[in-house]
Amino acid sequence: MLPARRRCIPATTLSIALAAALAAGPVAAQTAPPAQPAADAATAPAPAGDDKPTEIDRVEVTGSSIGRIDGETASPLQIISKQDIENMGARTLLQVLNNLPANRPGQMDSTSLFTGSDGASQANLRGIGAQGTLVLLNGRRLSYYGAPAGFQTQFVNIDSIPAAAIERMEVLTDGASAVYGTDAVAGVINVITRREYKGLEVTATTDMSSRIDSYGEHQASITGGFGDLDEDRYNVYGTVNMYRRDAIPLSDLYDKKPNQFYVNNPNYINNLRLDTGSAPGVFNPGSYFAFDPVTGARVQEAAPTCNNVITEAAGTRCVWQTWLNNEIDGGAESERITAYVNGHFLMGETTEGFAEATYTDIDLRANGGTPRAFGTTTGNPTSWFSRNTGNNVNQFFYPYMGPNNVYNHASPELRALMGGVVGLQYLLQDAGDNYFGQRNTDKSYRALAGLRGNIGDWNWETAFATAGSHSTTYQTVNVNLDGFEKAFGPFTTDPGTGRVIISDNPAYQFGVISEANAALLREAYPTFDIQSWTRLHTLDGKVDGTVYTLPAGEVRAAFGFNVSRETFYTPGNEDAANGLITQQGGSWFDGARNTYALFAEAVAPITEKLELETALRLDKYPNFDANIAPKIGLKYQALPELLLRGTYSQGFRAPSLAESGTGGVFAQLGGFRDETRCNETNAIAGLLLQSSRAGDVDLGNTLLNSDCGRTVARMTQPNPDLKPETADIATLGFVYEPTHWLSVSADYWYISRRDEIVAPDFSRPEDIMSLGRFPITDSDRANEAALAAMCADPASGVACPGTLPTYTVGNVSSVIGQYKNRGRTLVDGFDVDARSRFDLGEWGGLNIGVAATIANRNMYNSDDGSGWYYGNLVGYYGNPRLRATFNTDWSLRNWTTSLYVNYVGKTRWALEQIDAQDNNTETCTGGYLDVSPSQCDGAPSWWTTNLGVSWRPTEKLTVGVTVKNVFNRLPFYDPNDFMAFSSAYANNFGRIYSLTAGYKF
Repeated sequence: MLPARRRCIPATTLSIALAAALAAGPVAAQTAPPAQPAADAATAPAPAGDDKPTEIDRVEVTGSSIGRIDGETASPLQIISKQDIENMGARTLLQVLNNLPANRPGQMDSTSLFTGSDGASQANLRGIGAQGTLVLLNGRRLSYYGAPAGFQTQFVNIDSIPAAAIERMEVLTDGASAVYGTDAVAGVINVITRREYKGLEVTATTDMSSRIDSYGEHQASITGGFGDLDEDRYNVYGTVNMYRRDAIPLSDLYDKKPNQFYVNNPNYINNLRLDTGSAPGVFNPGSYFAFDPVTGARVQEAAPTCNNVITEAAGTRCVWQTWLNNEIDGGAESERITAYVNGHFLMGETTEGFAEATYTDIDLRANGGTPRAFGTTTGNPTSWFSRNTGNNVNQFFYPYMGPNNVYNHASPELRALMGGVVGLQYLLQDAGDNYFGQRNTDKSYRALAGLRGNIGDWNWETAFATAGSHSTTYQTVNVNLDGFEKAFGPFTTDPGTGRVIISDNPAYQFGVISEANAALLREAYPTFDIQSWTRLHTLDGKVDGTVYTLPAGEVRAAFGFNVSRETFYTPGNEDAANGLITQQGGSWFDGARNTYALFAEAVAPITEKLELETALRLDKYPNFDANIAPKIGLKYQALPELLLRGTYSQGFRAPSLAESGTGGVFAQLGGFRDETRCNETNAIAGLLLQSSRAGDVDLGNTLLNSDCGRTVARMTQPNPDLKPETADIATLGFVYEPTHWLSVSADYWYISRRDEIVAPDFSRPEDIMSLGRFPITDSDRANEAALAAMCADPASGVACPGTLPTYTVGNVSSVIGQYKNRGRTLVDGFDVDARSRFDLGEWGGLNIGVAATIANRNMYNSDDGSGWYYGNLVGYYGNPRLRATFNTDWSLRNWTTSLYVNYVGKTRWALEQIDAQDNNTETCTGGYLDVSPSQCDGAPSWWTTNLGVSWRPTEKLTVGVTVKNVFNRLPFYDPNDFMAFSSAYANNFGRIYSLTAGYKF
């Protein structure tokens, strides 16, 4: 008899106890769970005196290697069915996870551009990072995404999992390193596909927004299979899923941000120049400028023949419209095609062969918008590290025009200021409006084949799997120094001022738009690629069965092994490695390792009501001592309607190949805050903003906070001396079923992680191994001159101090750091889940559910000392105390109506206690920016409601309509978020209408 098929087990006390045990395994659940909630199976008593055999499926559910009867477990386990996913209105696995209270928002592919792991989405249980959550497909590992997040964190791209084939998801919110090894610290997400399928069905879904015209999500799938395991002794099925998300250009978003954004950025709309600038594609001659050698003030003028002149404090300027086809911030277009094939074959009476293969092709594209502008650099140059230039910082300046340049048509008065040398602002639009931007492709696969069977009461299984990912980022945004010099060189340097001067007669012809110019620009701003490969090969095997019989029942155990080969290779772009691509340093990684593991588990009924569960896993990684991860669980049936449970385990995560291998990050760091420059620039801006002269106010608005978050050259070095992270994980809770229609569970969870591997925190001086600064620039001196001129003019109306603010240092140019082990992290809280089912007779059936995660502590110590660095972060920004969902569905004949509410609690604006000195109720700021007066006390709570109706007029046809965000709630202004509208868990789409249709042939 095959272990995956139905077997006759007497409904004795032992079988009931087994039904309440720790469930599941590193292999797929072999049968679908019963329709009733797991608690029903866990707590329902057997009829007295009934010894008739009862057919009960022995299945494997996430969390154990022992085949058990599906039921409540010592470890908290959430099961999300296909119907649950439909009720959520979720279209992707990311959307499903964002509706789970235990999950915290992770990276989203649509807003992941320029993160280092562009084009991928992450899971993030308990908010401790994607590296702490293990993602499985049918109980086995997938290969990591090719590009690690932040060039550090290797993770599974959940967008690569075949959505159309999902039968259910099992989320283990407990540590599972004793079963699965590394990464399973916060829990496990196991996506389970159908075991078998026969027939043919097609489905299609489309979503559209009431607020953003360009928004759209579209999905279609076809699934077909043949063969019956019982009759034909085989089944093979396959599914193809196609998904498309439309791009959202700036034209659909720029005027739909929260009002406070425009208060904080008063020039935002004006700077788009929609009413004053030249139209896209229309030639614009640009502007010239120079600096007064006596005062340092900037003087500018529009080039001759300009038809779009505006007047500023420095003079006239020729302006152009911002091209509103920019899709980088609004949302990239994504197309995904996933193919999945699954086969099961019965071989004799006791053996089954199985195989599956999945292949996903993801193509994400975003138009970069406005063509590049030639703007002579007067402030800080672009700076970056690159692999082959060591610790030297590469720099790039847009050069000046010399006095003899054939395109220097500045007035004699302007030319006279700097000996004929002038700066230039000019729109390089020859390459076209769709040339610049970014594209990411990811091709991932997994194939496995295995055998399972039984010998007597012992079940066995073995399988070989190979998985991989090939990710490529194509960027067309940066300058290639050689190509730029070909277009505008050869360059010379003024020996007195150090200003770089372009050729007097460059190959690029200013003043025309031509194909010859376009060819030069495509070399000056080429499309370059960054490729990454990951591979994972695994061989595993296990046996499980009865090893002993106690008075209370059988002791079941499992023993197994796992051997894997992991490789990670990012060669880095050669031109970037040589410092020829601005802002890209040829970051590279190269590593491979073999790992070995042995594991054992046992379940022992100590008494009829008390069950002990134990697990032990030994993992051996190269360069580290063998790691032993134990787990123990207890489950006590205190009353027929009350189950008590608890677990303790130890977890670990080995350093990834990106963190401890060969290579490093050579690029830039955005948002670096330098308090010295920030305060000095804001002091100048603060006085300018008091002026009655319009030009001063415009400059003040431009300068305000401009030096508070700079992009600097960043080098992050791998650390071969890193230690593995270790963790203590515990849960304690109960399941209570007072009636047949109500089940309530509550669990306390605790994770204490030590030696957490983190990237350098460049806001902490002790993490910076080296720091460099630029000199004070022409632009700095011009700002000082503008302030001096304003204070000298009584018409400004400003009472200036006797000593004017000035610059004492230049901006930071570079920082260098290294990955390290951080002291410790502690997070804990409570999960509550209540489910009820009502039989309404002729009125159908009603299901109601409430789930919540209540965070208690989130603390860390970044050193090895005692105490906590910032204290408890719960309630501060990004760490809400409460996340909850409410769902209900009502089925009546061929109609089903569902309601789903997602809630996130409020937080302070400050990130922690020290940050609260600057971002609090009294200052009414967040992220050092003003917030709405009604939101001074922090980010408000957020909730949305989805309402769906599905109709099945026949056995074959299903039609559904879902309205997401029924009440059309619009996001609040979030100063900590680069999109300004709390994109972590809200969106700017307003009410969304979704249509679904499915047909079975």
